[in-house]
Amino acid sequence: MQDSEKPRTISPQGGFTIYDAWERFGITKHWGTINATRRLIKLCNITPGQYILDIGCGTGYTACLLAKECDVDVIAADSNSRVLEEARKRITKENVDNTVKTIEADAHKLPFSADTFDAVIAESVLAFCDKKKVSSEVYRVLKAGGAFGNNEGTWLKPPPVQMTSFLSKSFGMHVRLLQEDEWKAVYREVGFEVISSTIYPFNYIKQFFGELRVDGIGRRLSAWLKAFSDPAIRRTIFKMDRETRRGLRQFLSYVGYGLYVSRKV
Repeated sequence: MQDSEKPRTISPQGGFTIYDAWERFGITKHWGTINATRRLIKLCNITPGQYILDIGCGTGYTACLLAKECDVDVIAADSNSRVLEEARKRITKENVDNTVKTIEADAHKLPFSADTFDAVIAESVLAFCDKKKVSSEVYRVLKAGGAFGNNEGTWLKPPPVQMTSFLSKSFGMHVRLLQEDEWKAVYREVGFEVISSTIYPFNYIKQFFGELRVDGIGRRLSAWLKAFSDPAIRRTIFKMDRETRRGLRQFLSYVGYGLYVSRKV
């Protein structure tokens, strides 16, 4: 499969996908959840008073966390207007309206001048994009010495074709993960100095409870009720085909996530 300008949806044959969870229910999906987000922020050495860009902000959890705990100003950017609505609700609820602003923007063509931000954060974004183009845009808008912190799904070992197909089917769009060295090569190709990279295995249980902490029981319960009221979703859950069952069994053997920190030189 090839990278594209924007995420391209694919037909899930009437089933329910992870993208549906983002789009329809406004829930959070980040590799490693809150713990990975906190580790990434720490690795970027973000300090009070800085100006931060959060690309693919989703429901706004990371942007609010940055504003409250790091005392920084944040631009929360996403190309999905539906999840931006959820982000604005969270921003208002957490009383960070003065320090977090949202903008609908394509990561391939960021609407900011060069040398604008002290740091850029992205979580579960580049795997759905033209990696080189987005990384080049991040490099452009960063100030000299600025940090790019990226949390991305990472192959633990070379995957079979069936596993790459399973991931795209699960997300409902073309997704292309890379191995650790391949991710680092992307950053270096556009001019970054890679400061650190750490790979973690994926854990279903930790992911579930981590997402529950981020979204809250109420939001998750609402999403589950809506999901199970939809016949298409019930079919997806209770009538998995052989390929999907095999993909779920093999997933943990092949898929982890990486925290990558690079510096503009």
